[in-house]
Amino acid sequence: MNGRRRVWGFTLIEIIVACAIAAIALGVAMIKLDFSDGRRLRLAGEMLAGRLEAARDEAVMRGQSLAFSSDGQGFQFWAAHRERDAWVALSDADAVSPGRLAEGVSLSALYVNGASRPLGERLVFSFGGLAEAFTLTLTAGTQSLDIVGDALGRIEIRNAP
Repeated sequence: MNGRRRVWGFTLIEIIVACAIAAIALGVAMIKLDFSDGRRLRLAGEMLAGRLEAARDEAVMRGQSLAFSSDGQGFQFWAAHRERDAWVALSDADAVSPGRLAEGVSLSALYVNGASRPLGERLVFSFGGLAEAFTLTLTAGTQSLDIVGDALGRIEIRNAP
């Protein structure tokens, strides 16, 4: 042996490379975890489309017309009360409960049978499973998407033009 001692540890270059790799991995993870407007919009659209499908199904199961309304941020489902000839708000205990859209997402337009309708107007699902054709437009920032329902009760999500 030539008298040199072996020193254990890391060189400065090794530490810098390890930190750079960790920073890149964290940056990629942050991008994946960040809810962009598009992703937040898509998730809100899927949630609302699911709720609308549930309302359609619930109307058929109950043998009673149900309706949806929204003020643009929150939404409510209603049941037709035959004896009172009125709409009664469904509560959290019902299969189709009220809710709110995700932060930064709003319902900006409602079209029924191709005609623009004011927010707050009820969209009715009949107990026969049929509904008026409708389009709900959701927006988040500069992005938007449409939830489209046809007269047969089929509901789908489309990217807005």
